[in-house]
Amino acid sequence: MRGSTQFLVIIVCSLFIACSPTEEELVEQGRNFLSESEYDQAITALDKALDKNPSNYVAHNAKGVAQTRLGQFEASVKSFTMAINLDSTDYRAFFNRGNSKRELDDDAGAMYDYERALDIQPDVVDIHLNKGAILFKYGEFERALFDFEFALRLDDTNPLIYLNKGKTELRTDNPEDAIYDLKKAIEFKSDYGEAFYWLGLVEIAQENVVDGCAYLKNAEAFNFEIATTAISQNCK
Repeated sequence: MRGSTQFLVIIVCSLFIACSPTEEELVEQGRNFLSESEYDQAITALDKALDKNPSNYVAHNAKGVAQTRLGQFEASVKSFTMAINLDSTDYRAFFNRGNSKRELDDDAGAMYDYERALDIQPDVVDIHLNKGAILFKYGEFERALFDFEFALRLDDTNPLIYLNKGKTELRTDNPEDAIYDLKKAIEFKSDYGEAFYWLGLVEIAQENVVDGCAYLKNAEAFNFEIATTAISQNCK
C-alpha cells in the first residue's frame, strides 16, 4: 500500500510538471504565436516566461516585436530597452528599437540605435536602408548614398535599395545614375509603381517628356496614386 501511494504521488507530480511549461517552452510558444501573427497570445506567453525569469532578454525582445506589430510603439521601446540593458551585444534589439522610435517620430533616437546596431553587425541590409531613409528625409543625400551603396554591395537584387538610391541620385544631380537605378528596381519588380513614378519625373526633368509620361502612366496603372497629379501637370 505504501509503495502504491508513493507511485501515485510521482504520477501526480509528473502530470503537474507537464502542465507547467518551462521558461524556454514559453518563449518558444511566444515566437510561434509571432510567426502566426497572433500577437496578443505571443505577449501573454512571453509575459509568463518573464514571470519565471525577468532577465530573459530574448523574451523582452520578442515581446517588443509583438507590441510593434500591434502598434504599441511606446511599450515596445520599453521592451527593447529592457533587452538591451540585459544584453547589449545583440544588434536586433537596437534595430527593433530604432524602428519603433521612427514610428514615434524620434528620428534622432532611431539614428542612434541604427548606428549602434551597425557597430555590432555592419552587414544588415535593412539597417542601412532605414538609416539612409532618415538621412534622405533630412536632406543629407551624400550620407544617404553611402548607406544605399553599402546595402547594394550586400544585396544587388533588392528593388527597394535601387529605388532609394535612384531617388537620392536625383537629389544629387546625377540623373543618369538615377535612371539606371530606377530601371534596375523595375527589372527586379516589374509592377513597382513608385519606381515608375520617379523614373517618369527624372525623364521629364531631362526633357524626355514622352518617355517620362509613359512611365508616369505605368505608375498610375500600378496604383501609385500621386502619379495622376504628375500626369495632369506634365502630360498634356
